[in-house]
Amino acid sequence: PLVSDLYPLAIVSSFLVHHYFPVVRQVLGMSAIFKALVIVFYEVTRAYVVVALTSAAGNAIPASTFSFPVFGPIICGAIAGCGGVFLPLNKGLDPIKSGLQAPMLTALIGAAAFHIFMNTWLSEGVVDAKAKCHIHMAVFFICIGEISAFGLTADAQAAAKSKSKSKKA
Repeated sequence: PLVSDLYPLAIVSSFLVHHYFPVVRQVLGMSAIFKALVIVFYEVTRAYVVVALTSAAGNAIPASTFSFPVFGPIICGAIAGCGGVFLPLNKGLDPIKSGLQAPMLTALIGAAAFHIFMNTWLSEGVVDAKAKCHIHMAVFFICIGEISAFGLTADAQAAAKSKSKSKKA
């Protein structure tokens, strides 16, 4: 089941805007502020999807070996947060042949951290634990999204290479 009926409408709207108004993509490439804002909106939505589907899977899958289902909800949340990287389904596992991309890895980390936090003693006594965990996941997704989009790095050699490439262009 879909998390929200607005999600397919947002996807269709996004397709229509990109298909019939390609200038929006050009503006996204030219304006760092607009690009950063779009990344924030996308990552907040992705965090919502990961939290919702990890929670739903945790409620639907029965516990077996442990006191709560461990791997099923994490896998469901991770796949939900991949952003359709495996679509269309005829691509198989090609998207992960060269390793996990940042959205896949962050979705896996986010789903695992959320699920383990919510189902263990770590969340005991935390007021509004689910909401706080959701906010932390969204901030984590936003930070990684911005770092990936703008090529930010703590590696001095990689930064120097990035600067020399931008000067040549």
